[in-house]
Amino acid sequence: MESSNVKNKSSGKRKMSSEDTRSYFAWNLEMERVLADVLRDQRNLGNKGDGNWKAVAYSTAAQILSKRFGVHFMADNVKNRFKLWRTWYGIVSDILSQSGFDWDSTKYMITVENEIAWNEYVKSHEEAKRFRFKVIPNWDDIVDLCAKDRATGLRAENALDADDIMSKETNEEEAIHSVSFDLEGSSSATRKTFAQVRVERKKG
Repeated sequence: MESSNVKNKSSGKRKMSSEDTRSYFAWNLEMERVLADVLRDQRNLGNKGDGNWKAVAYSTAAQILSKRFGVHFMADNVKNRFKLWRTWYGIVSDILSQSGFDWDSTKYMITVENEIAWNEYVKSHEEAKRFRFKVIPNWDDIVDLCAKDRATGLRAENALDADDIMSKETNEEEAIHSVSFDLEGSSSATRKTFAQVRVERKKG
């Protein structure tokens, strides 16, 4: 038993499981464009009602994304990404409703004409701070898919939830670089999938 423990400690790396291949990938712009197109199609098919998507919309998007990018997407990946978009929309639309703040459709980010007003605003809207220089190239897609939810009263998550969602997104992307996997014992399909993740990450 002791020799087994020593061996496990000295190996340093762990085998990649199927859960790892599902969890550690980063969204890029091309993936988000495809997701937006699929969700628009699903909306046209009537698979969104009362502000929420039907399960078939998420599963269909996951299947299409998996086939297109060679990465194993799950319905939860799609659901969480849309939840993040809705959170972004809620925060940014609130910013843009204030005097002195605008949207630069060329740089895809907010512009601040009055720094004093901005500093005052973020005192009571701490979640807005990270959007001061945040580039959101798919903002038009986010507006198209989320604005109606906002108008019908389906609010984004509260500030604490929003911060948790965005922190989770950052942590997942960083995990690609910080987690070490031993691929030698993995199947060729698994190695190919993880290699594709890194390629798509670079493209984004």
